[in-house]
Amino acid sequence: MKINYFNTCFALFILGIQFCFGQKTIEVNPLLQKNIKINSQLHVSKEKAITPTLTALRKFDLAMDERRFFYLDFDVTQAYTTFKIANTTKHKQDMVLVFSYPFIEDAKLFKVVNDSLYPQGQIGIFSREKPIGRNWKIPIFSPPNETSNYLLVLKKAPGKPVATDITLFSNEKHVAVSGLQNTLIGFYFGITALSILFTLFIFGLTRHSVFLLYGFYLVALAIYIASYFGFSNVFLPAEQLNNGRTVYVLAIEFSTILFVLFAQKLLRAKKYLPKLNRTVIVVIIAAIVVFRVILHIIGDALADGQFAIFMKLWYGTILFLILAVLIELLVYIKHNPRIGSLFALSYLFMILGAVFVVLHQSIGLLKVTFFGLSHILFASALEIILLSITIAFIVGQIYKDRNTLANTLLLEQQRFLNAFVQGQEEERKRLGAELHDNVGSRISNLRRVFSHKHKDLAIEKEFDMVCDEIRNMAHAITPAEIALVGLPGAVEELLEELAKSDSLKINFNSFRFPDNLEEDMATNLFRIVQELLQNVFKHANASVVDIQLFSHKNSVTLSFEDDGQGTSHKKKTSGIGLKSIQSRVAQMNGQFLFDSIKGKGTSVLVIIPTKYT
Repeated sequence: MKINYFNTCFALFILGIQFCFGQKTIEVNPLLQKNIKINSQLHVSKEKAITPTLTALRKFDLAMDERRFFYLDFDVTQAYTTFKIANTTKHKQDMVLVFSYPFIEDAKLFKVVNDSLYPQGQIGIFSREKPIGRNWKIPIFSPPNETSNYLLVLKKAPGKPVATDITLFSNEKHVAVSGLQNTLIGFYFGITALSILFTLFIFGLTRHSVFLLYGFYLVALAIYIASYFGFSNVFLPAEQLNNGRTVYVLAIEFSTILFVLFAQKLLRAKKYLPKLNRTVIVVIIAAIVVFRVILHIIGDALADGQFAIFMKLWYGTILFLILAVLIELLVYIKHNPRIGSLFALSYLFMILGAVFVVLHQSIGLLKVTFFGLSHILFASALEIILLSITIAFIVGQIYKDRNTLANTLLLEQQRFLNAFVQGQEEERKRLGAELHDNVGSRISNLRRVFSHKHKDLAIEKEFDMVCDEIRNMAHAITPAEIALVGLPGAVEELLEELAKSDSLKINFNSFRFPDNLEEDMATNLFRIVQELLQNVFKHANASVVDIQLFSHKNSVTLSFEDDGQGTSHKKKTSGIGLKSIQSRVAQMNGQFLFDSIKGKGTSVLVIIPTKYT
C-alpha cells in the first residue's frame, strides 16, 4: 500500500515538474496557431501499450528530441506529451487540436484536474470515428479566466514510424488556414486532372505507350497525394480507415513502378542502354512486384527485425531505380538536350520530394512545409508542370519527325511520278517518231511500189487510209506542232479529230492565252487535256464538255467541265490518270482543283504560275 502511494506521489511529482518547468503556457487569442511540440516535451515507451494513468505514465522515457514535430520511431508503441492553455479572457474560447498525419492509429486527449485525467476526445484510424474533413481534429473548449493542463497520449503499432505536426488553433484561425490549404490542394488536383486529360488526348492521337504510362503515373501519384493529405479517411467507412494506409503504400509503390517504366520509354533506354533497361525491368518484376506482394501478404506475421530488413531492401531497391534512371537521363541528354534537360529538372523535384518524405516520415530527420502543407505537394506540382511541358515538346518532336518523314515520302513519290511522267513523255516521242518517220515512211514507199506495178484504186485508197491513221496516231502521241501553232491551236486540232469520230459535243474557248508559253509547260497542259478527255470517253457518259484556256497575271488556267455521271468521294483522286495529272501539275508548281458530284458532272481547274501576262 505504501509502495503504491509512493509511486502515485512520485508520478504526480514528475508531472508537476513537467507542467511547471517543462512546458510553456499557451495563451488563447483569436489568431491562435501554436505548434504543441515547441511548447512541450515528449515521453515514449517501447513496451506494450497500456491504459493511460498518471502512475503508468511515469514509466515512460523522456525523449531527448529537438524536432519541431512529433516523431515516434519504429519501435515506439506509446507516447505522451503535456501542454498548458491559459484563457485570460472573460469568454469561453473554442479551439481545435489538429494532427497533420492522416494515419494516426489512436490519440486520446485528457484534461488534468486535481491529479485526475478527464477524457476530452479521441481520434485515429482505430477509433471507429471518421474525421471531419481531411485532418484529424479534437475540439477544446477553454472556460473564461482558466488555466488548464492537458495530456495527449499517442498509441501506435511497432514497426510503423509516425511523424506528425500537432497544432492548436483558434476556430477562426483554423478556418482561415484550412481555406488557404484546401485552395492550394484543389489547385494541385486541378493541374493533375488537366495533365491527365491532356496526356490521354495525346495518346489518342499518337498511340505512343509513353503517354499512356505517364497518364497512369499521374493517376497513381494523385492517389498517393490524396492519401498523404488525409482524403482517404474522408471516403472510407469508419471501420475501414486502416485500409487508407494500405492505399497510401500501394500508391507509392505503383507510382514508383509507373514512373520508372515511363522514364524507360521517354529516355529510350532500350535503344541507348539496353542492358541497364533489361536490369531495371527485372528489378521491377522481382524486387518490387513479387517482393512487395509477399510482404503485403505475410507482413503482419513478421517480427520487428524481419520487417526492418524488408524495409531496408525496399529502400535499397528504390535507390537503385533512382540511380538507374539518373544514368539513363545523363545518356539521353547527349542525344536530346532540350527534352532531357526539362525531364532532368522535373526528375530533380520528384527525387527531392521523395527523399524529403522518407527523411521526414520514416526517419524523422527534417520537415519542409509551406503554408502548413508538406513540401511534397509543391514539389509534385512543379514536377507535373515540367513533365507536361516535356510531353508537349515530345509531341512537337514526334509531329516534326512525322512531317519530315511525310515530306521525304512525298518528295520520293513526286520524284517517282515525275520520272514516270518524263519517261512516258519520252516514250511517246519515241513512238511518235517511229510511227511518223519509220512506219509511215515504209508504208508510203510500199504504196508507191504497189501503185507502180498494180493499178488498183481500192487498195490505194486503203493505203491512204492507213497512212492517215498512222499520221493521226503520231500526232496524238507527239503534238510536234505545239511549238508552231501554240497550245490553243494544238487543242483545237485535237478536238477536230475527235469530232469526226465521236458524237460528244466539245466547246473550246481561249482568252488572252500566251503564244510563247514554254514548250514543256504547253506539252504538259496538252497531255492533261488528253487525259481528261480520255476519262470522259471511258467513264463520264457525258454529252457536253466545256474547255477553256485563259491567263491571269503571272498564271495560266485550264478549266475543264463535263455534264457526265460524276464519281463518288472515295474515287475522286484514286485513278492512275488523275494521279498522272496531279504529278504534271506538281512538276509545274501549279494547283489542281478537282470537284465531282455523283450524277452532276465533274469540274477540273488547273492553275499554273508563269512569268507571262
